Amino acid sequence: MNKVVSCDDVVAEIRDGATVAIGGSSLSRKPMALVRALARSGRKNLRLIVNVGGPEVDLLIGTDKVAEAIYAFVGFEVMGLAPHFRRARQEGSVRFQEWTEFTVMAGLDAAIKRVPFLPTHTGLGTDLLRVNSAFRTIQDPFEGQTLVAVPALRPDVALIHVNLADSQGNGVILGDGHMDVLCAKAARKTFLSAEQILLPERLQTYGRDVRILRTLVSGVVEAPWGAHFTGCAPDYRADLTHVQEYLAAARDRAAWHDYLERYVYVSDQDYLRTLGSERMLGERLRV
Repeated sequence: MNKVVSCDDVVAEIRDGATVAIGGSSLSRKPMALVRALARSGRKNLRLIVNVGGPEVDLLIGTDKVAEAIYAFVGFEVMGLAPHFRRARQEGSVRFQEWTEFTVMAGLDAAIKRVPFLPTHTGLGTDLLRVNSAFRTIQDPFEGQTLVAVPALRPDVALIHVNLADSQGNGVILGDGHMDVLCAKAARKTFLSAEQILLPERLQTYGRDVRILRTLVSGVVEAPWGAHFTGCAPDYRADLTHVQEYLAAARDRAAWHDYLERYVYVSDQDYLRTLGSERMLGERLRV
């Protein structure tokens, strides 16, 4: 079955108010081509689930798409804080739930197991239970110890970027898998973007690196440089020069408008041309 679609086809499958899990971590392998398509769409009131969020969360907040975010961290690592995320937290314009990396994964795993929650020791003795009312403490019915009940996280849609895919929806991840497999399994629908789409028989030669299986995937988009300006190991590094440009624009209202017109409200082809062509990107960022 051929599952090749476009970014706009993927966005058409996301309704207003949908819960969207986004793969990758921080400045690593974020599905930015899909995120930009979502940012320039008319969607609104989205509920995001990320583990370690970065530009994808900040961009969607900066384009008024987000009603709530569940996250362990959102920022740009050593490059600085996430301006739109920080502003929304300070102003209270978006609802936020502070989780931990482990509890986000446990919440997705609970959805996969089709149970309402999973018990864990994580969070005991910390302020997590004070700042997040989504968690409950329970008593172990066997030994009586106190545990934290992590509620299931059930995304309507998962967006994941992979190194390679085939037309059937199998996806190869060559670097750190982060929580992407959990996202794919927990979501009602999963969509991949891939640096390149290969024939199925060629993709299968990657063996255990085929982390995402076609039975989980509703559509796959061929998107060269589709993780930019995050990295996609081992293909290319995060574009820290563009991170600086993004952060400068996000801190100024007029500059932000110009940034959106230049990099977001354009086709993927025009996006790459504005960056100076795929060849120039390769010279700067290829590992």
